[in-house]
Amino acid sequence: MRWDPYQLFAGAGFDAYWANRLSDGSRKLLFIVGRGFDARAALVPRRILRLGKLTTLHGWVLRYSNGHPDTLNTQQRIDANAGAFAEVFGGELTEIEIKMRGAGNAHVTSRNTGAAINRRQELAKYTDVIVDISAMPRTIGLTAIARLIALLDELAQNGGPSVNLHVVVAESVVSDGYHTSASLSDTVTSLVGFSGQLTAESTINLPRVWFPVLGEGQSARLERIRSELDPDEICPVIPFPSRDPRRGDQLIEEYRLLLFDDFRVEPANILYACEYNPFEAYRQIYGAIDRYRDSLSDLGGCKVFVSPLSSKLLSVGALLACYDHRAHSSVPDKVNVGIPYIESVSYGEPDDTVAVGIEVYSLWIRGDWEK
Repeated sequence: MRWDPYQLFAGAGFDAYWANRLSDGSRKLLFIVGRGFDARAALVPRRILRLGKLTTLHGWVLRYSNGHPDTLNTQQRIDANAGAFAEVFGGELTEIEIKMRGAGNAHVTSRNTGAAINRRQELAKYTDVIVDISAMPRTIGLTAIARLIALLDELAQNGGPSVNLHVVVAESVVSDGYHTSASLSDTVTSLVGFSGQLTAESTINLPRVWFPVLGEGQSARLERIRSELDPDEICPVIPFPSRDPRRGDQLIEEYRLLLFDDFRVEPANILYACEYNPFEAYRQIYGAIDRYRDSLSDLGGCKVFVSPLSSKLLSVGALLACYDHRAHSSVPDKVNVGIPYIESVSYGEPDDTVAVGIEVYSLWIRGDWEK
């Protein structure tokens, strides 16, 4: 497992880590941030940049649009965050456009995100690339992380510099609850490179196992994704332990009829992953995929699908589990891994408040620590 042991820093450990990392003033930082409406958008960059000095600082602002007009309140929040980025990065800003809709109103978010950040020569100029997913839509954030791991690995393997990759987030389940989807797409889409060969004729008869990582208010997504996948086995992932000791119980209660009556989930199939440790979710999901691969090897293997429907931290953990299994795709007993998701078409009115209880996290994904 690539991320075992792992590098995770939170709270006071976050500040200590970045103060130490920036202590000699030699670092060249590239921040990749989302130009969204979330009030947390500039919180983490401001906090990091207060902790030390740099040689180089630049920001890539991912500017995305799904083709629907924003409300006045939403646009004001987006403009306020854009102003905050201008204040934080000064003139060292590059806006990168990402179209979320293509011909025939098709969703092309993941494909366009991968293409937009495919800038090897520019990435090679920095010692550290920091992806702040606090204000990014899930599809964009997860695609950016997966693509950057691959790009930076390739850069180092081809004799270029070993660039460090960090994922940071201002995490708050309460704040995430403020940004509910007003409407969802009718189409289930997959992250680029993570289709799981859902429709491939050559693997049509392989058993399908689905790991939905549960968060609040996701019934519509669960039903649509399940209908698309038609899985043979369902293993829900529940956040536990969590800051709210009853959150896991409340999620089971919220989805009780859907999971146990409609989906026929076996209680023994439920996995538990720590709400505030994405690497715990990574270990749990990675290990469960391994067990299904081994037990179904006599049938030729299986297809595995992981749907990140919970917090940003747990979504990153799910991505890493899928990425690590895909990285082993050359082995004879490989698993076809997919990440199906349904994007939001529109959101409810954003809240201006930065909720109490926000915790900042930093995940050191690749670079010096792996040597």
